[in-house]
Order: sequence, then structure tokens, then C-alpha cells
Amino acid sequence: MGENLIESFNLSKNYGQIQALKEVCFSIKKGTITAFLGENGAGKTTTIKIILGFLKPDSGIVKKGNARIGYVPDRPLFFPWATGEEILEVTAKLFRIDLFRLPGLIENTSARIGFDQALLNRKAQTYSMGNQKKMSYLQNLLIKPELLVVDEPFTGLDPISIRLVRDLFLELKKEGKTIFLSSHLISELEKICEEVIIIRKGQVLLEDNLKKIRQTTNSDLETIFLSLHQKLLTG
Repeated sequence: MGENLIESFNLSKNYGQIQALKEVCFSIKKGTITAFLGENGAGKTTTIKIILGFLKPDSGIVKKGNARIGYVPDRPLFFPWATGEEILEVTAKLFRIDLFRLPGLIENTSARIGFDQALLNRKAQTYSMGNQKKMSYLQNLLIKPELLVVDEPFTGLDPISIRLVRDLFLELKKEGKTIFLSSHLISELEKICEEVIIIRKGQVLLEDNLKKIRQTTNSDLETIFLSLHQKLLTG
């Protein structure tokens, strides 16, 4: 696979008579931040679920490098009876994290994302949407994933938290991690991503390096995204 951590080949998926994906091919390069862009219903979440093994494609394959994968969903769900502290303790035990080191890890990681540790005594299901998102980041960062997949990374977050999460992605990249971000907030992703994949109606329209795209088109990412879709609508 070379420098590619994930490679998908001709992924197709139908839900009844609805074709969610049609021969989707792309790669996720190791040590990069990749933006995965598309309209509502374009096939982004279906693609992510196939990459993670939550869904099986009707045809096509996904090749994965030997990497620990973390996943932050669009809207995290937690057991309704579990406190934040209990969730993190179970996570630590499952991934064989030293429980004596756990409080320090939680403190350091909470500071990186602006999460209030006092919330850990409460049931995670009762958190605000933004704090549920932060809780999911906290849980994932504890396991030190080599590939972090995030669906709508800024859902429910205030401007300060968005900045912290953006900075977090850049820090993880410096540590050699790979980040795959699916979002509608193109302007936020443009500040940090290197690679871009644009999908529409289950088909990949564009896969390229952002710097190269800018040099070729002399346009920002939002303009490129809208231009591709406008050509299809009028062509």
C-alpha cells in the first residue's frame, strides 16, 4: 500500500432501490489530514461505515494498513446509565491503559479540547451536544489512534472549541497521525487539510492535493466545491 493507510476499490452500496455508493475509489495517505466533502446524502457516512467495518459493501473492497483506528461520530451515543468517568475507565481497561496513569491522561487530554472534567461525574448521555462531542474526542484520544476518522468534527462546538479542535488535528498530524474528516464546514477544513475528496450522489468527483488544486484553479475550496456541483447541475 506504500504511503496509503486506507485504499478503497470500486465500493458500491445499495439500500433497496437507492444507490448510496457507485464504484467509489480513493485513498487516505498516511500522515495527512484529508477532507471528505459532499452534500447531504452524498454517501459520506456510508463510506465511513464501510471503512470502519460497520457496513459491508455490495461490491468492492477496502484495504487497511496495520493501524489503530479511532472514530468520532457525528452524534455520539453513550450508554444512558454510564457516567463519563465509567466510560473512560472501561475504555482504558479494553485497551490495556495503565489505570494509574489514567487520571493524568484525562487531565492532559481534556485541556487540549477544552473539556470540563467536572462533567465526568455525570451521565454522558445528559451532556450538551458539544460536550458529548468532546467526550467522544476524549475517549478516542486515550487510545492513541494512528488514524482518527471524524464525521462532522465541529458539530455542537462553540468558536473557541472549534479552534481547539482544529489545533488538535494539526498537533496529531505533527505526531505522525492520520486524520480523515467528513464535514459540511468547508471553510474550517480548508484551514487544516492537505488532501481533498469530493463525493456527490455516491460517486467521487475529485481526489487531489489541496495545494495543487488551488494552483490549478486559483480558487478556494468552497468555490471549487460549488463549481463542480454547478457543472453537473447545468451540464
